[in-house]
Amino acid sequence: MNLRAWLGSLLPRTSAQAGIPTNAAQEPPAAGVFQEARAAFDAGLAAYAAQDFPVAIDCFNRALKIRHDDADAHNNLGLSYLSAGRAEDATDAFVLALHFRPDFPQAFYNMALAALAAREVVECVRCLERALKLNPDYAAAHNTLGYLLTHQTGDFERGAGHVRAAMQLSPEDPDVLCNYSAVLAQEGRAAEALELCESLLASHPAMHEARLNRALALLKLGRFGQAWPDYEARKLARGNYVPRALPFPEWQGEPLPAGRLLIYAEQGLGDQIMFASCVPDALKLTGGCLVECAPALAPLFARSFEPAEVVAQTTDDNLVRSARVAGVTCQVAIGSLPSRFRQCRADFSAAAPYLRAAPARRAYWKDRLSALGAGIKVGISWSGGALSTRGASRSLPLAEWAPILCEEQCHFVSLQYGDAAGQINALPATQRSRLHDWREAIENFDETAALVDALDLVITVQTALVHLAGALGKPAWVMVPAACEWRYGEGGATMPWYPTVRLLRQTRPGEWHAVIERIAHDLLTLAPR
Repeated sequence: MNLRAWLGSLLPRTSAQAGIPTNAAQEPPAAGVFQEARAAFDAGLAAYAAQDFPVAIDCFNRALKIRHDDADAHNNLGLSYLSAGRAEDATDAFVLALHFRPDFPQAFYNMALAALAAREVVECVRCLERALKLNPDYAAAHNTLGYLLTHQTGDFERGAGHVRAAMQLSPEDPDVLCNYSAVLAQEGRAAEALELCESLLASHPAMHEARLNRALALLKLGRFGQAWPDYEARKLARGNYVPRALPFPEWQGEPLPAGRLLIYAEQGLGDQIMFASCVPDALKLTGGCLVECAPALAPLFARSFEPAEVVAQTTDDNLVRSARVAGVTCQVAIGSLPSRFRQCRADFSAAAPYLRAAPARRAYWKDRLSALGAGIKVGISWSGGALSTRGASRSLPLAEWAPILCEEQCHFVSLQYGDAAGQINALPATQRSRLHDWREAIENFDETAALVDALDLVITVQTALVHLAGALGKPAWVMVPAACEWRYGEGGATMPWYPTVRLLRQTRPGEWHAVIERIAHDLLTLAPR
């Protein structure tokens, strides 16, 4: 589902709930021109209900020419713009609605939806909080804010509280129940989430978000064969999936001895690395593969998946041209490959390692690490993701790593992307002297792979580095937040995708102390004396 459809799913189901009043605005209509304004207003309501948004826009604009200070008409005009995919015009209309009625919670809520259409998460959260300050019992605002905080900003505890508030206010609302199922799954209550999704889908079989949530709950429980068909709902549900305009038939997993398969990219670097474990399986069934991936991954994938042809992610038109030249006969999203090759946990056993770092660059970094002296060489990364990918819940300040960085028999290397210098320079001198920051290895992902392959151990929060280390077959200790993604499972210290990855889990959200102490203790026993 595209973003406009997501907004449609967030808009309440009736005009009254949406802030479109069924009566005229505050003043009773008078004769003459005010009757004309009321007629235009009512015609706008009818057009909006019929989803004829251009007509609704015209009607509300006509009403506003007569009554320019009608906050309801400005609000309804904004909703019509928003539903027509004109988010900037919608924002302007909501601003005017709030100018004429500052205490208008529906206008704040709708302005949040406009901010969401522009992917302005911070502004969306601000507007929803203003709506709730004006109306603490606004269920839709609680529900949408809860979704954003749990799925986008990483403030899981606060977000779950808003979803629960929406549950108390609208316990039968399917959108609220759907969000609550996601909260349950992230809290480690995947079985309850699964039961709720089953109930939702029994009454709303076309609810793609519930299907996707059911898939994620099943995946978290390790029930892969059952999960993958529902995982296809990601292509229709609200979220970050971007549909592709590619003209080739969808591959169903059948042998293509004479045909070539297009495997196109989706999601982020880490997901592309994880799903790429299935590329060698696909190569065995086809006459060849054209693999699209993020530009940063192209050299690494080209080296690792010979004889597949690898191209950097590009426009659909460019990809189609490359695919026709390559003789492509079928297509598949990289995230759909596991449904063909990973039906049970045993199917993962022979996959990793499947990525190959550049041998000469690995040798270079091996020599540079050896020059540091005796002791184990450990790469670390302390910050993962961004605001839109729940980075806050996946990260912790470098200063909190002090018990780990005090291990004298280790040499630490920063694998942290972005500006790491500030936090490194703030460390005490004794810790800073043992932490090396080689930016030239971080600015190029293929170079990062060579450095990781030369290390003895990686210790990291949840980032693409987890997938890189696991796919290279390097030992990695991963700090996992209490509310974690499906790929890390519901419990345990291992994940099926990467045998060399060890998971160290939070017991309570935001509390990393016990995880840090455990790593420091285990590192002490691992380091040579």
